[in-house]
Amino acid sequence: MITRRMAVLAVGATLAAGAGQLALLAPAQAAQSTLQLACSDGGNYTVRTNDNHSSEHGGWGVGQIVSGGSGHGIPTSFAGSLFDVAANQTIFSFEQAKAGGQANRNQSTITCTSTQNGTLGDFTEPGDQLPPGTSASDPVVFTLTVTVVKRP
Repeated sequence: MITRRMAVLAVGATLAAGAGQLALLAPAQAAQSTLQLACSDGGNYTVRTNDNHSSEHGGWGVGQIVSGGSGHGIPTSFAGSLFDVAANQTIFSFEQAKAGGQANRNQSTITCTSTQNGTLGDFTEPGDQLPPGTSASDPVVFTLTVTVVKRP
């Protein structure tokens, strides 16, 4: 059965592949990854993020733009999904809004998306029960969407 734990694993697999969430809290010396984002302001950015989740719900730290522009992004929401192409079904999806959607509500935001292709096995651990009609070798698409306040 696909569970919330698998959603966390999917984000973790994305991190391991160098496509971490836009914002994760961590100490300054923490390991970092980069994430390619296509954003609603027309920008295609590479953003550096910290790898530490700080809690089971992730963190809300700032992502630094390192290519394609300058500045940083302050996240206000995350959403994601894992879609099994072979089975033509969504395996799981999630949404989380900072402060229940009340954070940064008076500031302009942009929406950015990152996509990672892999197999269902890339997003599960040995022994995990897969949904009926799926296989660990099924091609999947993990999509991460983040809404951010972009600052210089």
